[in-house]
Amino acid sequence: MTTYHFLIDSTYASDFIDFICDNYQEENHKFVVLTFLNERECVKNNKNIEKIDILYKNRQFIKYLLKINKNDKLIIHGLFNKWVVYALFLKRQLLKCSTIVMWGADLYIHRTYLKSKKIKDKVFDYMRGYIFRNVNTLGFDMPTDYQLMKEWYNVTRSAYFITYPQPINKELINLALKAKNNNSTVTNILLGNSASRENNHIEAFEILTKYSDENIKIYCPLSYGDTEDYKKMVIEKGKSIFKEKFEPITNFMSSNEYADFFSKMNVAIFNNNRQQAMGNITLAAFLGCKVYLRQNTTMWRQYVENGGCHFYPIETIKNININEFDSIDDQSIEINKKYFEKLQDKDFMKKTWNPLLYQNSDLGKRINERL
Repeated sequence: MTTYHFLIDSTYASDFIDFICDNYQEENHKFVVLTFLNERECVKNNKNIEKIDILYKNRQFIKYLLKINKNDKLIIHGLFNKWVVYALFLKRQLLKCSTIVMWGADLYIHRTYLKSKKIKDKVFDYMRGYIFRNVNTLGFDMPTDYQLMKEWYNVTRSAYFITYPQPINKELINLALKAKNNNSTVTNILLGNSASRENNHIEAFEILTKYSDENIKIYCPLSYGDTEDYKKMVIEKGKSIFKEKFEPITNFMSSNEYADFFSKMNVAIFNNNRQQAMGNITLAAFLGCKVYLRQNTTMWRQYVENGGCHFYPIETIKNININEFDSIDDQSIEINKKYFEKLQDKDFMKKTWNPLLYQNSDLGKRINERL
């Protein structure tokens, strides 16, 4: 039996492929990496990897997907691509051997389809719902998102909790910790993780305006995300309010560069209205940043209510001074680190992936753990 993995080219995909090849029988896994013209390349070629430019070779992609037989296993990492949806819906026998691991945006796009008046959007979301209800297995790296899937798509079966390797590993985290300067007089603030509208940058600016005369510096990662117009608007608004205290990050950094950059942060604010920025939240926790999240998100429920992390509601910023805003005690830092250390432990990762990879085997039946 061969396990086929369909992934979008990214640092997450690259690290996951390494994880599988290092911990499982490499010859049993094939990786189909979907690429986009002119996008930066993260996954390097090897004998088990086939790259397909999804914009110009979708027929090749469909043929590849349809040749998978019921005795193989298909794992789709993020249901982002419309051609994957079409193929699964048209060749429904594939669903019996398929696993879909949700990555966040592929679930929350449902909110856009709900608001849409276009028939094609309604039909497409119906197809997605059919797939979710009939696919063999579902996986989530944010278990609380599964409650939304059940509510939105009437899914009744149980699902698996899994974890992915983060692009910034422990070695780089340790380097960042060594570089961290706790004596800085400037409060360095990380705001958001991308140029995605779900970051709600403007709302966050309005909340932080009260500190515009304080000794702060706001760093805003905008190297990927939505349209250039949105990115430009965020930059113009940030500079108009905070002047030289606002620093947009528009270029991609290497993992080493990003770890060094992050070592300077005191506070991390994620005003995202959906699951997003998990890698950044992980790094912020390891580096002892004070983390603020929205309370009405599955991230808050997972990390704070279920996981016991000491994160803070964004709404409280309105009622605290600058000293309270960036202060966090050592016990809270340690609690947050321990939570994310567990998620990044390779043995723990294997424990979450084994039930999926060995599903229906004797081993799989013994280690099956579900949400």
